[in-house]
Amino acid sequence: MQGLNPQQVEAVEYNKGPLLILAGAGSGKTRVITYKIAYLIKENKINPFNILALTFTNKAAQEIKFRVSSLINRSVDKLWIGTFHSTCVRILRKHAEALGYSNPFTIFDDQDSLSLVKACLKEMNIDANTTHPKAVQAYIDRAKNKGLLPQDYAQKSLNFFEEKVSQVYARYQSELKKNNAMDFGDLLLQTVLLFKQKPETLSEYQDQFQYVLIDEYQDTNRIQYLFADSIAKAHQNICVVGDEDQSIYRWRGADINNILDFEKDYAHAKIIKLEQNYRSTKNIIEAAKHMISHNKDRHAKSLWTENNEGDAIHVWVVDDEYTEAEFIIQEIKKLCLEENYNYNDCAIFYRVNALSRVLEDVLRKNNINYQVFGGFRFYERKEIKDLLAYLKLILNPHDSISFLRVLNVPARKIGKTSIEKITTFATYKNISLYEASQNLIPTQVLQKKQRTGLENFIKLIGELIQSSKSKPPSDILKDVCEKTKYLVLLKAEKTLQAQSRIENLEELMVAIQEFEERSENPTLSGFVEQVTLSSDLDNLDENTPTIKLLTAHAAKGLEFPNVFIVGMEEGLLPHSQALMDEDEIEEERRLFYVGMTRAKEKLFLTRTRYRRVYGSPQFNDSSRFLEEIPEKYLQTLDITSLAPQFKSQKRKFHHDDDEIPTSFVSGSKTIQGIATPFKRGERVSHPAFGKGEIVDCSQDKATIRFLNGEIKKFVLAYTPLEKL
Repeated sequence: MQGLNPQQVEAVEYNKGPLLILAGAGSGKTRVITYKIAYLIKENKINPFNILALTFTNKAAQEIKFRVSSLINRSVDKLWIGTFHSTCVRILRKHAEALGYSNPFTIFDDQDSLSLVKACLKEMNIDANTTHPKAVQAYIDRAKNKGLLPQDYAQKSLNFFEEKVSQVYARYQSELKKNNAMDFGDLLLQTVLLFKQKPETLSEYQDQFQYVLIDEYQDTNRIQYLFADSIAKAHQNICVVGDEDQSIYRWRGADINNILDFEKDYAHAKIIKLEQNYRSTKNIIEAAKHMISHNKDRHAKSLWTENNEGDAIHVWVVDDEYTEAEFIIQEIKKLCLEENYNYNDCAIFYRVNALSRVLEDVLRKNNINYQVFGGFRFYERKEIKDLLAYLKLILNPHDSISFLRVLNVPARKIGKTSIEKITTFATYKNISLYEASQNLIPTQVLQKKQRTGLENFIKLIGELIQSSKSKPPSDILKDVCEKTKYLVLLKAEKTLQAQSRIENLEELMVAIQEFEERSENPTLSGFVEQVTLSSDLDNLDENTPTIKLLTAHAAKGLEFPNVFIVGMEEGLLPHSQALMDEDEIEEERRLFYVGMTRAKEKLFLTRTRYRRVYGSPQFNDSSRFLEEIPEKYLQTLDITSLAPQFKSQKRKFHHDDDEIPTSFVSGSKTIQGIATPFKRGERVSHPAFGKGEIVDCSQDKATIRFLNGEIKKFVLAYTPLEKL
């Protein structure tokens, strides 16, 4: 027990029933889990075979297993430790026949699953253009995460699309059975179903697993909860470790109520709070603690640390995203030159992937090595490379690499065999794939369906080449998006991944527009050359120190001495899609909390007055989360130089003693005192954003949805709105 604090020791030693360990950020939860398993085996003489430990990554499972073995100096091969999915596979391999499957059954990955969804849509004569396969796949997966079988989902369908999904779900599940296959969602769903249908099987595992431990409990979904609860019911020796303040995966099914309601599920549960942080400075911890306290759905706890006070949190207010990026890069250079840090000690977080583009541009301009952690570099992302390949083909249709990349993007039913025939012919004639395709279209070498697809593709490229001759680069990119229907198909998917790709394409449009603004003679070849040469500088050795770029979601579980969080603006953090839902706002606040508590020594928060993102200019207010941090923990530097009419006034949230202006201008009227001149549903005009509709309105604030789909929140005292 050496090296553990009193609360950690108590958590390790308590093994007499349900236990909830509320482990604050940086409080050593992995250490506690490891010691607890070792203690059960070494001191309580529990056979490793009788312990079930559930994690969210195989890497975490292997690390814990290795550390337990080292602590007790013996093998723990019999220990059941792994992810929920891997654990369920072990159970299903043994009992698949009870569910009507033969062994070994096949596990379909996401691509296999999507192919089966497409086949079901085709067999059911459902138009894949109106009922997109990826959207259907996502809804089916969501249903399984909630523990819903096809018949259950059909009863809960709320609209026409969900009714259609319920029909496909039933057919899809039937086809899975015919293929003797399960998808990822089935691994948990079928195990829970097995326990319901075969009580004797459930009893077998309840007897075996006398102790159940679950890491990151705040990230569990409904079906994971049902699985763990079923096994733990007999002995009640369930220990869950987590922190609802770090629950940030609601969008993929995580249910924060699993950890909030633990005491209701297990009436005699003991709660132990790990509140000592070993990672961050006092200033960072106190600031994060005050900010997250604005959430209502949380256990009362107070993070603290014995670490030094550290620097105040730096808040920078700058004109635009380029100034923001330049300031960050210069500060990192200073940290490395004057304070003996290196690039590996620095990380930049953002809420949406699209914000990385400008950061990457400035990093390349400064010849600084960087790594996009948990994602691809902006110009290496699939959707960006697809569009760039089209642009390269417009410039040079004989570029066979780009030709092959987009020949089936979007799908044109030109399969592997047809591509091999085109390639063979091109090699034989010593011509490009583009020329070979032109020559093969009139022949019978390819089947009619493949010839039609190939002919349409060649015609498309020809039209794009012709139309590009008299257009600026940005209009050419628009033509590619429209004529290929690339954006239309992404929007039809209705998934978060598709939305992220759409945002990246909009950011590509911003990049090409900025190129036009900066160039005396902007050409498509100039833009493509700039991007290509810049990307070639990024071939880095793994041992080379690099600045890390990552989303706040990807930062979970990581830590860095110096953290920069960009885009601290309403509409970015919190995200615009969260502004109308208090639960979503709380999730966004937790996301910011996670970002803050990744910083060990220095934390920098930046916001801009003006930013071009998602393809349009935005003048966003400061993030409400900045206003929730007491000023004594902040050191603010405002270096904006924009014209006064574009400068946002300071916003305040959640302070009852705020001073309300005695008069303010709304439209053409001056209203004395506190007034509510607007109502929900009214149409208004904003001088910067144009026409919109008020979707929510309080005494002093209004949320408006504008014609371009953007949703923004305003303080009426500072916003000149005109009723329409």
